[in-house]
Amino acid sequence: MTTTRTCATPDKKINEEAPCILACPIRQDARDYVQLIARGRFNEAFRLVRERNPLPAACGRICTHPCETKCRRNSTDAPIAIAWLKRFLGDNFSEEPGRAVSERYPEKIAIIGAGPAGLAAANDLAILGYSCTIFESNPTPGGMLRMGVPTYRLPRVSIDNDVHCIQKLGVEIRYNTTFGVDITFESLKKDGFSVVFLGVGLLESRTLNIEGVQLEGVLKGVSFLHEVNTTGRARIGKNVLVIGGGAVAMDCARTALRLKPGRVSVACLESRKEMPTTDFEIEEAVHEGAVLYNSVGPKRIIGKDGKVAGLEILKVKYVFDEQKRFNPAFHEGSESVIEADTIILAIGQASNLTFLRGQEGIQVTRGGTIIANPATLSTSVHGVYAGGDIVLGRGTMTESMAQGKKAAIAIHNTLRSSALKDEKWADKPAVPDVAASKIALIKKEQKQEMPTMSLDKRLSNFDEVELGFTLNAAVREAQRCMNCGAGASVDDNLCVGCLTCVRICPFEVPKIAKGNTTAYIDGDCQSCGLCIVECPAKAIRFKTPMEDCGKDALEAVFQEKFVHGIKPFIVNFYCQYSAYKEGKESATDDLLVFHFRRVGVLGLGKVEPSLYLRAFELGAHGVLVTACKDDTCHFCHEQEWIERRSRFTSQLLSGLGMDTRRFRTHFISSQNGKEILEIAFDMVEELRHL
Repeated sequence: MTTTRTCATPDKKINEEAPCILACPIRQDARDYVQLIARGRFNEAFRLVRERNPLPAACGRICTHPCETKCRRNSTDAPIAIAWLKRFLGDNFSEEPGRAVSERYPEKIAIIGAGPAGLAAANDLAILGYSCTIFESNPTPGGMLRMGVPTYRLPRVSIDNDVHCIQKLGVEIRYNTTFGVDITFESLKKDGFSVVFLGVGLLESRTLNIEGVQLEGVLKGVSFLHEVNTTGRARIGKNVLVIGGGAVAMDCARTALRLKPGRVSVACLESRKEMPTTDFEIEEAVHEGAVLYNSVGPKRIIGKDGKVAGLEILKVKYVFDEQKRFNPAFHEGSESVIEADTIILAIGQASNLTFLRGQEGIQVTRGGTIIANPATLSTSVHGVYAGGDIVLGRGTMTESMAQGKKAAIAIHNTLRSSALKDEKWADKPAVPDVAASKIALIKKEQKQEMPTMSLDKRLSNFDEVELGFTLNAAVREAQRCMNCGAGASVDDNLCVGCLTCVRICPFEVPKIAKGNTTAYIDGDCQSCGLCIVECPAKAIRFKTPMEDCGKDALEAVFQEKFVHGIKPFIVNFYCQYSAYKEGKESATDDLLVFHFRRVGVLGLGKVEPSLYLRAFELGAHGVLVTACKDDTCHFCHEQEWIERRSRFTSQLLSGLGMDTRRFRTHFISSQNGKEILEIAFDMVEELRHL
């Protein structure tokens, strides 16, 4: 569902994409699935997510969400909670993959490692028609998702559900099988595997080259997390110090807190703003009780009787030099000591390439990562591909999945001598930031916060801390989306330059440039739809079929089996922006009235009067329009236009000899509860007497 922008400037055609989509390493259709959630089309939204993302439930929890960093809503209030909305879908609307494989190919693909890269490669290769076998050294899938990420962030059932969907595609996973020990390149070749994809990850913790690292009480971060994740415990003291400022360091600190020491601290080179993890993870660690020591570097680990007693530190001058290279410098004479009886090293991960022994030709970097072509992920050995952390060095879950997906296409193209392309990775410009002059015209809306387990409960167990969005919260959050890049566009061949769209747009978006005779609409369009309805030449339309303006929904109503036997039968056109409110169920669930069928539209400014007449033509006895009050309207200033169109519709009905009481318009604060029910029952009684 990638959108092609057809008329962004008066001078040329520009193919722009929403920034949230471009920011995602796998080019997830963020805007489009968020828009589907906003309309209550949850199953469609999940299917759209799953088409692109093989691990949606896990990704919705631990993704670093670069999409939100680029969200244009940042300029107005706060970004859309895109990752949490993905989690909402994965938790509540997940389905078995329903893709039919059109062809089956004879080649077998061996994938080493059941982490994000390997699982993504297997998923996409299976869909393309290949037999894939994943060889995993652990007894369970997920790689670092399971070994490293604590259960309070990522419940194992979420990993299992995602992997189950991949296995349903025909992917086989062989556990407790270590590459280089149980199987080799040669044995795989003898077993008929044509291609090998290496997604082994970085399973070793980096260490420090300082005095005292061999003391009892010095632990490695990945090993510590793996032990706790598999056994629920680890041997630590009463005063734990984590060295590192990334996501693994925060996981180590928060995990240690749940083991009930007296104190947990974190020391890192970076300042608070420089720390290489999300603000949310840092804030949660501090909220749970971890003490931060920023801008300090380790000089030596102090010991007593062969055991850790503390860490001597130096104050940091800078972490990165003038060339932006990691090259920390310290203030001389700034030594101080942080007392600790346990030190956990969480300063990064390293590879274990012992499996390459006896395999000639695979090139590796000095840092111990495999060199792979960035476009195809092929290594220096024919038929061997690699991706994920073993190539990236330190990557995110989505970056690893992206490499697995790209490798799948490259493998297919090599085996089939084809040129299959994933258009999602096409080079496109992003929709520009919202113009400063437009920001004040966009209504500010409160971002939905993630409900979490209370502090007094969370530290006594490893249960998930973030509790997930309710349906109502998810829809309200999705409805904040500005639908960037998928708004209205002008057909140059139909536009007559009448200035109607320029005059009526509440966001002052349409323009006619000097020297031109046709209008153009740029990326600041908010998809309110007023110009589409009011354009006399019908030269404006939405770029996405998702914006049906109620037409398809109305036709679907009259395809129901028993509709034509209901008397009186009323069609209610309602604004979906006021359909989900705190403490209420959806409007559809609240208004279970026998005489009504509802047609929801995100903003009734998109509905033409002809659609109200169409409802009568199809057999409705009455039409009820329930729109937002102006102060609650997402778009603002639509009430005036809805009132105009309602008066016009009444005049048309009167001219046709129909009683105008069959058509009513009400502006209400919510589509739920007592107010809408009273209006509905009143209209039913009135129509019974006509």
